[in-house]
Amino acid sequence: TSTRGYATGAALGTVYFLGFSGIWLVFALFLQSGLGYTPLQSGLSVTAFALGSAVSAAVGGRLVERFGRRLTVIGLAGVLTGLVVTIAVVLLVPAGALMWAMGPSLLIAGIGGGLVISPNITLTLREVPVRMAGSAGGALQTGQRVGAAIGTAALPGVFYLVLGATGQDFPVAAAVALSCAVLSVTAAFVIAVLDLRHERSMARRRCSEEETHSFDHAAHG
Repeated sequence: TSTRGYATGAALGTVYFLGFSGIWLVFALFLQSGLGYTPLQSGLSVTAFALGSAVSAAVGGRLVERFGRRLTVIGLAGVLTGLVVTIAVVLLVPAGALMWAMGPSLLIAGIGGGLVISPNITLTLREVPVRMAGSAGGALQTGQRVGAAIGTAALPGVFYLVLGATGQDFPVAAAVALSCAVLSVTAAFVIAVLDLRHERSMARRRCSEEETHSFDHAAHG
């Protein structure tokens, strides 16, 4: 569809899910196979992300109309910051303390994540004509699912590839796989920033046209 903002939002969602979805399988493989965590311990280690995301998603739904694309830019910045710090924690912190050490950085990433998915759907579909809403929403969800499927397959693949190349160095394998997710989220961040710049440019242009129209009207009045 040529509806303004739709293509950008759909691309952002697809690219974001490409990196976002695969990290949970990487964490499970790393924590359980690599560090010997139980499934319960593994799940608790990443719970901070879920908590942060749940809270910020509820808040983001109320703020999206006020802040627009700025909200997803802030959210993606939070996800990137959280993931980069988590990678450092994975490489530097001993296995016994990792469950608690990852909490703060994953909380930041989760808060950012909650400001991405739901607000992006709102921004992507807000100018879609009602008669096209069903197909537009379906196409958007399909793109996200395709990104999720590719990411879920690719990131564990990278994890095992690096694991074999490094002689079973689980922290390095996890760090490299998570770095691939960072690249994907960075691409989504770039898309969001470009869309925000375009949005601001259009707003300035409208203001300029309105001022010109008002001046002309006053001059001829």
